[in-house]
Amino acid sequence: MMDISNAFTIRRAHASDEPTLAWLAALSSKPPLRRPALIGDVDGMPAAAISLVDGGVAADPFQRAPGLETHLRLHRSGWRTGPRRDSTRRHLRAAIPFMA
Repeated sequence: MMDISNAFTIRRAHASDEPTLAWLAALSSKPPLRRPALIGDVDGMPAAAISLVDGGVAADPFQRAPGLETHLRLHRSGWRTGPRRDSTRRHLRAAIPFMA
């Protein structure tokens, strides 16, 4: 059974989120995140963010959100593979012909 207090959402950071990104970076003693970025919210409050450019993460150390950083990294990796996905799929199908 999932504890609802650990539920989170991941969204793209907008220009209006600049203070939020700076706040998360300051809380975690990290340099400001490079944009574009994703933000992970827990119960509607920002708990962590990741730069889509370099993978830098800033998280609120007072907000308990197990798995949030992992999910942010997974979302980032999906963002980075977008245009190459079809190429990768073709290479896999060539190597493993039964994957039609």
